Amino acid sequence: MLTRKIILRYRAPGHVRFQLPPQLCRPPAAQELVAALRQVDGVYRVRLGGNKLSIRYHEPFVSFQELARHLHRIVTELERSGKLEARSPAPRRPLLARVKGSRPVLWIRNQLQALRETATAFGILARRGVLGKGGAIIEDPRKFAFEFANDVLVLYLIKVHWHRIVHDWLPHPVRNRYNWAAVFYLTYLLVKSRLPKH
Repeated sequence: MLTRKIILRYRAPGHVRFQLPPQLCRPPAAQELVAALRQVDGVYRVRLGGNKLSIRYHEPFVSFQELARHLHRIVTELERSGKLEARSPAPRRPLLARVKGSRPVLWIRNQLQALRETATAFGILARRGVLGKGGAIIEDPRKFAFEFANDVLVLYLIKVHWHRIVHDWLPHPVRNRYNWAAVFYLTYLLVKSRLPKH
């Protein structure tokens, strides 16, 4: 049984590292293992490098024992499905396909996509009159910068706390009343800053 060959190398609150047998480190099985572990509630980072598997998780949502059971189940399913057996090497991809899939080319594609999205956003701002003649940036650059920074901060806070909001704050509103008070106060301040001043 392959699960007996998995060795726990490090354990701390919210972080574990395992040494995996070679069968679990081959690309198809490794990708499936990492994808399945990322689906576990409470797990927020999974990294597999060489034969080392590193998992970071939120202890309130998943305990070490539950995580170990999930890992055992996933490895057992991979073993039963026959995906861990060595296969003959796949035929090499054509040169053009390998170049298109290389890291530098993918990085350039991602940067171009981000640039396109930024240009689209500026186009929307220009149509709304924010960037144009007499737009908000020209009229009051300090106010525009302040509002922009507020929007970025709000989006960042939502992204960082989303998992806790959904899995902890909503089911237990009384226990998290101070968190909700902070959310309502920040929302009040955001709305108040957007209202026109007389």
